[in-house]
Amino acid sequence: MTDFAEDVERFLASFSPDETAVMRYAFRAILEGAPATITDLLVGTGLPRRATDEATQRLLERGTLVEEAGRITGARGLSLTETPHRLMLDGSPRYAFCAVDAVGIPVGLGVNAVVDSRCHHCSRPVQLEIYGGTIVDAPPGLVIWAVERDLTRSLRAHT
Repeated sequence: MTDFAEDVERFLASFSPDETAVMRYAFRAILEGAPATITDLLVGTGLPRRATDEATQRLLERGTLVEEAGRITGARGLSLTETPHRLMLDGSPRYAFCAVDAVGIPVGLGVNAVVDSRCHHCSRPVQLEIYGGTIVDAPPGLVIWAVERDLTRSLRAHT
């Protein structure tokens, strides 16, 4: 079994520069509370239309972006659309694709958050608090399971 950090590095390296630009812009828009349109992506990334369309399509196929009614509502694990993993990021409601994203996003951003989720095994509610990117309150013995990544499968559908 490979090291988790190596898996993350390999995963991140699997995106083209155009895909990375589109994901970053869409993620920031969702973080600020607004879905991104293709026009937003074009203006925000400065990429040509064809490059933006191709990058967006590849990201949608991989499950790294989520589109609803022509708007990007989910990017890199952060969503405006309800999922089982609710985040209050500095008081603003958002959702995460999976439990790893629900914890990893606020920790990575160094922000305050309350995560409301459910145990994957027994469905019991789970809540934890993050302050300044550090988990400050969590149920004793809390474990987050991360499956081995298959870069050919959709992140959203298979995590």
